[in-house]
Amino acid sequence: MASRFSDAQLIVILQKAARRINRVLCLTGTDSEIVVNTTTGDITPANGDLHDVVLLQSECLISQLELVDELADGAGVSIKDGEQSVDTRGAGVARGTFFNSGNSPCSELKIALRDMKLEGINPGGPGKLVW
Repeated sequence: MASRFSDAQLIVILQKAARRINRVLCLTGTDSEIVVNTTTGDITPANGDLHDVVLLQSECLISQLELVDELADGAGVSIKDGEQSVDTRGAGVARGTFFNSGNSPCSELKIALRDMKLEGINPGGPGKLVW
């Protein structure tokens, strides 16, 4: 199955994710500010923890977009004709249940951000205990 997102759309999602993480962790204007290259999608600075949280934010944004799209499409249909029936509503319910569970990308993001705030991105540096 081909992705419904183009490379350009994914880069825009990465940029939005980086802006949100910069804001939440108070990184804007610091040496640790996250920047996404608008052509390649590369993320700087080269910090694995920051990359991971930007990707989690991106996953959260994508899962939100997919859930909203599914809800807008009616989240499935139920058709009954005599004794034959087709019911595709379960997929929407399952997706919504997962989206609101502790295993969703958004839940993982919330935990990762809390941990980064508690530990500080750089001990004693920007982002330490920012609530």
